[in-house]
Amino acid sequence: MVSIKGSRPVFSSPTRKRNQNCFSLVRLKISEIKEFLKKNLSRDRYIHTLSLRKLAIRLAKHHGLGLKDICRVELAALLHDCHKKLEEDNHSFLAAKFVKKNFGITDRKILSAIEHHTYGHRNMSKLSKIIYLADISEPKRLFKEAKHIRKLAFADIDKAMAAALSTKMRYVLYEKKQLSLESVILYNKILRNSIK
Repeated sequence: MVSIKGSRPVFSSPTRKRNQNCFSLVRLKISEIKEFLKKNLSRDRYIHTLSLRKLAIRLAKHHGLGLKDICRVELAALLHDCHKKLEEDNHSFLAAKFVKKNFGITDRKILSAIEHHTYGHRNMSKLSKIIYLADISEPKRLFKEAKHIRKLAFADIDKAMAAALSTKMRYVLYEKKQLSLESVILYNKILRNSIK
């Protein structure tokens, strides 16, 4: 059991205090979360997570997300790969369940961003898209498309999503694995919307 579970839920304070307390509550969780991650993730996975967090926050600010959503982005970025059995195909869903149970985080936007960071979802929010894009394109990613996706993510989130999804789907096909239906539906939806 993670010690964070009993701590105060994020975003539970009254509206006026919520914005003032957002960063202090997140800071408290972040230091505890980082300590947990350092102990439980491989060194490479931990470095990836910190790099993703930095890019995700930059993207969130660049695309005008509010303070509360920037806090959500930071938590989702840190916790996206926190589940130990990362080799499992459904690790993103397991990570979201793990976060809810062990870290006491019940915010739906945070959990959705964690759940959808691997395959996407037909109805992804901007916040979830930011986590997806930061995961595939953070600066420690060395494949050639990562830099292009990262650059696109600052210009147009949906164009970046189309590029990221097509990159992932090409890789999955090359590996002779099954495509995620949600990835295909999301890709087609983004293409249809770009034609309008």
